[in-house]
Amino acid sequence: MILYTPMQLELVLAGLEQMTHHPERATTVHGVPALVRKVGGREELVQLLSTNPADYLRGDLYPGAPVKPDD
Repeated sequence: MILYTPMQLELVLAGLEQMTHHPERATTVHGVPALVRKVGGREELVQLLSTNPADYLRGDLYPGAPVKPDD
């Protein structure tokens, strides 16, 4: 990715070292393959990995939803 900006590099990258990364893991949630991450002692849904279009229409599976993985 190329970022064209008139700003100085130091201003663009300011605060980068304070960003936290929460590692994600692949699991199944309610029988649907998904990526989850642990945030503040609980796990939340990051992304669905399903190839079934009907899984994306489920109201209980959305980014940020608290989940209890099947495995």
